[in-house]
Amino acid sequence: GTAVLMRYTLRLLTIQQFQRAASLVLACEQIRRGLGKLASELSDVPFSIGLWVGGGATPNTATDAENHLANDTDPSPKQITACPACQSTQHLKWRVGRRTNAKGKQVPERIVVSCENLACPVRGDLPIWTVDEDIYREVPSLLIGTVDKFAQIVRKASETANFFGEGRTPHDPPDLIIQDELHLITGPLGTLTGIYEIAVDELCSRTVTGSDGPLTIRPKVIGSTATIRRAREQGLQLFNRQVSQFPPAVLDAANSCFAVRDTAAPGRLYVGVTSAGRSPKFALQATCASLLQAVQAGGGGADRKAVDPWWTLVAYFNSLRELGGALVMMYDDVPAAVRLYATLRSENPRSTRNIDELTSRKKQSELRDTLAALDVRAPDPDALDAVLATNMISVGVDIQRLGLMVVNGQPKQIAEYIQATSRVGRNHPGLVVTVYNNGRVRDRSHFEGFSTWHAALYRDVEPSSVTPFASRARDRAIHAVLCALARHRIAGLRSSPKLTVARRAEVQQTIVPAIVDRATSLDPDEVQGVIDSLTSLLDQWEERLRVWGNTEPHWWSDRRPTESLLISAETYAAQQAAGLPNSNAWATPNSMREVEPGTPLKLVERLRLEGDDNAG
Repeated sequence: GTAVLMRYTLRLLTIQQFQRAASLVLACEQIRRGLGKLASELSDVPFSIGLWVGGGATPNTATDAENHLANDTDPSPKQITACPACQSTQHLKWRVGRRTNAKGKQVPERIVVSCENLACPVRGDLPIWTVDEDIYREVPSLLIGTVDKFAQIVRKASETANFFGEGRTPHDPPDLIIQDELHLITGPLGTLTGIYEIAVDELCSRTVTGSDGPLTIRPKVIGSTATIRRAREQGLQLFNRQVSQFPPAVLDAANSCFAVRDTAAPGRLYVGVTSAGRSPKFALQATCASLLQAVQAGGGGADRKAVDPWWTLVAYFNSLRELGGALVMMYDDVPAAVRLYATLRSENPRSTRNIDELTSRKKQSELRDTLAALDVRAPDPDALDAVLATNMISVGVDIQRLGLMVVNGQPKQIAEYIQATSRVGRNHPGLVVTVYNNGRVRDRSHFEGFSTWHAALYRDVEPSSVTPFASRARDRAIHAVLCALARHRIAGLRSSPKLTVARRAEVQQTIVPAIVDRATSLDPDEVQGVIDSLTSLLDQWEERLRVWGNTEPHWWSDRRPTESLLISAETYAAQQAAGLPNSNAWATPNSMREVEPGTPLKLVERLRLEGDDNAG
């Protein structure tokens, strides 16, 4: 069964960490296989890993996966491009496993990845699963996903019960939860995550009988981050646990357990450039062009291998709008400026046509290919000249060769600035040039205090905010926690939402106290509000039973909201906008990130006048 849950916030980070974790899991599996007879005595189930992310990244069903494999389209199950054990790319094969259904027809059952390299230590079928159906069936030892996906424990309770040992094959629930980039779990996302964490914590806890009676064992939670403030408060609100820092504060600042200060090698150099007297676009164009040309000149014009750490310029932008304008500039104005600087310096101009981007506009497969392209070193002609990125690159992207970055304007958060600029200068001296817009007061302030401010960057990291029991947060998702725990823990409620008198009594005795106890520990002022909310929800739930009558209701059906207890928040908003009668189904998030329903916008040439059917 599943022993470890690893959670991330961004899909790019999840992909890269999944590829690394797959190597770890295959190493464990190689050891297990090497134990010979002892391996079968311990277990005949291999160590395995699963990638559990949104349907926009990986297919949810084997049928969808087969179609995407056949047409080589996204979302694709191909989330690794090389064997994690032997690093072979040409021997990695993806195929569709089939089964015969009740009608005698061959249908896709699973998506299998295998390594056919005879020198591979774990050649053959690899225990790697990327399709939701396969993950629910195989219950991988290590489950990697985004925090958003865990909102599905409400909607997909019958399937997710397998992860927590309550499915078809009972086992101990996961006893380790790893939350990477903890500082990103804040604000609205942190608040929603804190609510759902009530259910995750309960489902991962188990009760054993000790010498002193029943003992509840909760999972260990490890949160990792390099930029955080008020970590104790955040850890308490998210996980209801006291925080122990590792490594602890040390006496010697030159040795922090993770790193030893290197006084010989150069580190990362920060440079500030202001646009005073010039337009911000010209300042950005001139800076990028000068840096690109200087890198080639620094390598003697031909020896690009010597300047590989600075060959690829990473340009960081605070918004997609700014990045979009800069992308055109990179293909048009920057090459012209490069030729001008080369002439002034009596150098050969550099070709700057190999440009890519790392943004949310990219498809999953394109992001994977861009990460691979970033690893291509000069003098390879395929080495990128520049990559334009948003905050997608600011967490977890670990490309060791990068050493040059331009930041277009001061990011809104100091933590984001630290995280983004730390992507360069890891193995080699790094240069970070921040181009400040003189027309913005905030940018001008940072430029004027550039040296003193950079001398103590971490001092200004913003504190996080997580309020899982605030009234608006309860309105949004406390019913989801109630339903998730009821579906997983109350016999008879997993498949049917009919809340009988006996089932309500069991919910009030087991589920409600767990939620109220959490509120008591984290926010005593909101305890009565939590109790009132849960009581009202149970009353509404019981009332729906009378409305349904003899009809067999659904837990979650957007197509039949009147016969369902839950519907998507987006569907609920669409019903409200269309003026349809309220179905009384509870609007429930499909994701912890999209906490507000979307509003469609349609532009018309003019408003329709009364009696005019041809306008708009």
